[in-house]
Amino acid sequence: MPGRWADLAEQSIVHALVAALVVEALLRVWRIESPRDRLILRLMALLQPLLVTPVLVFLPWRSEDEFHDSWTLFSGRHWEELRLLGVSLFDLFVLAMASIGLLLFLLDLWPLLRGRRRARGAPELPTAAQEAEVAELARGLGLHPAPPLRLLPLDAPALFCAGIRRPTILVSHGALALLDGAERRAALAHELAHLAGRDPLVSWLLMGVRALLFFNPVAQVLARAMARESERRADDSGSSVSGDRLALASALLRLHRASGGGPRPPLPFGASLEEPLRRARSRDVELRCRRLLDGPAPARSPVAGLRVALVALAVPILLVFVT
Repeated sequence: MPGRWADLAEQSIVHALVAALVVEALLRVWRIESPRDRLILRLMALLQPLLVTPVLVFLPWRSEDEFHDSWTLFSGRHWEELRLLGVSLFDLFVLAMASIGLLLFLLDLWPLLRGRRRARGAPELPTAAQEAEVAELARGLGLHPAPPLRLLPLDAPALFCAGIRRPTILVSHGALALLDGAERRAALAHELAHLAGRDPLVSWLLMGVRALLFFNPVAQVLARAMARESERRADDSGSSVSGDRLALASALLRLHRASGGGPRPPLPFGASLEEPLRRARSRDVELRCRRLLDGPAPARSPVAGLRVALVALAVPILLVFVT
């Protein structure tokens, strides 16, 4: 394994871990509850192995023995001195972490590709009343003009937003039959909140970052955590417009139960992962519903910008001394 590229992979993983631990500790110490603030701080951690680590790895003075012996807080160089079956612990660590990272990436890439290939049928035009409902909710979220609503001729319940240049709200006949009026309104407001926050574009950018860092399991976990915060942010923004957090919680439960917990992972051992993943998705929906029922959305911190600046400055300085 080429030394410098192995160093880059190893330090990318370790730097992501250090940055993630620092951010998670700060989220708890500062008691940050706003999904927007949590999303931004986790983004700062995710960017470290992508933007900071490549610069640090190729700084010549960080590879000198004196720096490793006198200044570093943690040095992976010493792992090369430990060997198992003739292979250094350093190489085993990189290969094991890369395998886990690739697995996590594929577990989320497959549903995305599967959804794009799935036959949906020709979308149908909504009624005037349905268009008016979407337009009203869109105005409350500052979306001008309102994105078009299209109906899918599917019995399976589906309600989601799609598109970057021409965003659209897609609702299946199954979802219309499953949800009552208040639940439908709350779910539409949630999807419109995703569009207002440009979440479809952000999700593709995140997938691009995950593809670049496919070998980094910490980055994969961070990206998943950011996706959950995006859902919570849309929960808050959408329910503030629909005015019914209870209806949104009810819609989430109905849609989750009707979906069966999601698709089976497309892997030789996918069946063994199916039940743990289903439980994890169910737990996430449960936590979102509990949060919706607990009360109004938490307010953003007045010093959010200062905290982001502090993290952006302090974490890269810390990573200089982690090799």
